[in-house]
Amino acid sequence: MKIGAVVAAAELYSKMTSFKPMLQLGGSTVIKTTISTLKSSGISTIVVITGKNAKQLSNHLSKLDVICIKNEKYAHTDMYYSASMGLNYIKDKTDRVFFLPADVPLFSGQSLFSMIGYMDCHNCDILIPSNKGKGGHPILIKNEVIPKLLSYHGDKGLKGAIDAFPGKKEVIELQDIGMIIDADKPEDYHLLKKHVKNSILKHPITCSINISLRRKEEFFDDIVADLMKMVSQNTSLSEACENMGISYSTGWKIIKIAENHLTFPLVESQAGGVGGGSSRLTEEANIFLETYQKFKEEVNQFVKLNFHKHFSSYQNHRDE
Repeated sequence: MKIGAVVAAAELYSKMTSFKPMLQLGGSTVIKTTISTLKSSGISTIVVITGKNAKQLSNHLSKLDVICIKNEKYAHTDMYYSASMGLNYIKDKTDRVFFLPADVPLFSGQSLFSMIGYMDCHNCDILIPSNKGKGGHPILIKNEVIPKLLSYHGDKGLKGAIDAFPGKKEVIELQDIGMIIDADKPEDYHLLKKHVKNSILKHPITCSINISLRRKEEFFDDIVADLMKMVSQNTSLSEACENMGISYSTGWKIIKIAENHLTFPLVESQAGGVGGGSSRLTEEANIFLETYQKFKEEVNQFVKLNFHKHFSSYQNHRDE
């Protein structure tokens, strides 16, 4: 079973004067903390919906192997619109998906596992976490019900869509206050920082790696791979660049640098007519991308195994 996640980071309106996803938190940032917990819980397909400061945020996340899609209408749409974009993108790529706003970073990986297990046992379509009776995030959704969930056209946003959903919805009570603490107001952000300070040593030590391919210089990494995946999904290099928050010229340069180090083209372009131009990956590019992804998965498994072999003794030095 493949689990994915959609993180909504496009909203313009906030009571915080600073850009919430990139607020400092425990030596990292709010959104990097969110993504780190998702990844350490085995969630590999993560879609981030950007909007305000899209390019800055995409660059901030460029080494984390996430897919950034820009909500061009972020200035006058709500979180439900961003959720719809992400859920529509991911619905055919995973079996279940966690959805959450970017400013709820302190949920635990154990809570995610508990939610997955609960959904398995109770066969519900949507599962909402709760702490002391207060609903929180992330919400877990079966991908097969996404079209029905997004058929809602009312004016009450995501909550209205969930309330109107006719399938089986359940609430799971979890002892995880991190699921209900966000960074929407300055006092909330202060509470987040206090919670992190008190709990940081309770989290296990983990490791992460960045993979790149090189000849004389680096020419292929996760940024190139993500751009290729976006081209495959969007059938347009310009649209793929836009969704990644980079200029068309930058995207074209990335592709050309990679092609110069390989013996085959990566992208084929077709001139536009009435319907506009299009781009697609070559057959060789698809094979190369698949090879890179398999290699990365194997390297990550090897690193994870040896990390635990060498660092397991340090995992017991945390406060309980």
